[in-house]
Amino acid sequence: MDEALARISDGFDLLLHVTPVNREAAWQEFSRNGYDREVEFLYRPRTIDPDLMKRQLYAIRVEDIEDPTLADILAAKRNELDRQITLVADRNTPRFLLGSRQLFGDVEPELLTLAREILAHPGATPGTGSGTDMLDAATFARRAEEELAWYRQRDPSLATRVEVRDDIAGIMVSQGHFLIGSAVRVSADRVEAALAHEIGTHALTFHNGRRQPLRELQCGMAGYEPLQEGLAVLAEYLVGQLDGGRLRQLAGRVLAVSMISDGASFIDTFRALHREEGFAPQAAFLMTMRTYRGGGYTKDAVYLRGLMKLLELLGRGQELESLYVGKLSLEYLSLVEELRWRRILVPPVLLPRLFTRPATGSRRERLAQGLGVPDLLEEKT
Repeated sequence: MDEALARISDGFDLLLHVTPVNREAAWQEFSRNGYDREVEFLYRPRTIDPDLMKRQLYAIRVEDIEDPTLADILAAKRNELDRQITLVADRNTPRFLLGSRQLFGDVEPELLTLAREILAHPGATPGTGSGTDMLDAATFARRAEEELAWYRQRDPSLATRVEVRDDIAGIMVSQGHFLIGSAVRVSADRVEAALAHEIGTHALTFHNGRRQPLRELQCGMAGYEPLQEGLAVLAEYLVGQLDGGRLRQLAGRVLAVSMISDGASFIDTFRALHREEGFAPQAAFLMTMRTYRGGGYTKDAVYLRGLMKLLELLGRGQELESLYVGKLSLEYLSLVEELRWRRILVPPVLLPRLFTRPATGSRRERLAQGLGVPDLLEEKT
């Protein structure tokens, strides 16, 4: 049953389905129109039949599983896949936003307060990029290949590929592979952070999850996104490249999700980010696009939420290495620990390269003392 659920999960990529393929053209049109007219986003054709996939999904009788721990985990995953398939079917309809809010949750008051605190902090200033070398897509891809070569020296079975693609606007990991948009340019002072985030977290947990007897740890437990993105952002901190500008970006994303959930229009949210919070026009547009794509994709709140909750866990003594056994959910960490104790799960095959760096040790010591997100703004990484 675990394998059957994993096959359905592998059969589609929600993020690719809701990511516009005309991001650059849309920005150019929005800019020409003086930032006051909404633009149309275009998407890839659907690659699945949602009705057929749901019939296959509910043919999997997880209720027949006798082990209560596994039954709980797999039932939650089936429910999540149902919601994700519905989102693919509801793309670009008013129903999409409601389904997205069900899947990712609304912005809780504590998270919105944290976001506003970051946006108001004098240390959270947007970077200008001036005087910084930029890597084009081909150069960045070569650097990613070098990173993967380091991991393959330790485990030759790592199957992650690097692909430079015209139909990708940014960078992402999909089905364990690292996809780079052909127009991407990465600041030299963010290269290590990007590699630690995408390869050292997303690709690694996919690979480690693949080695587990439960395939769900490869495709992601139900509700895995906050911990997964929290780990990815934490990796940026551990390599010394999580600056105030990046935290400000994550806070802006939370604000955008809060605004769309409260009924704000695309233009309202863009203006709040640009005019009130001081984001550059293109940065504000991209943040707004990410939130309004597909009809309202509210995942972007999970980055700051996940970092906040992960820091709390580490301050209470949570072991960091154990969180890399696969794509885990905060909600099910106690059940994962039970499965480890029962020797159903195996230790992670690969750990992030950053763990080998001397500076990482001192930063981890500070995390164990109970740092919060605002404390990271005070640090000189």
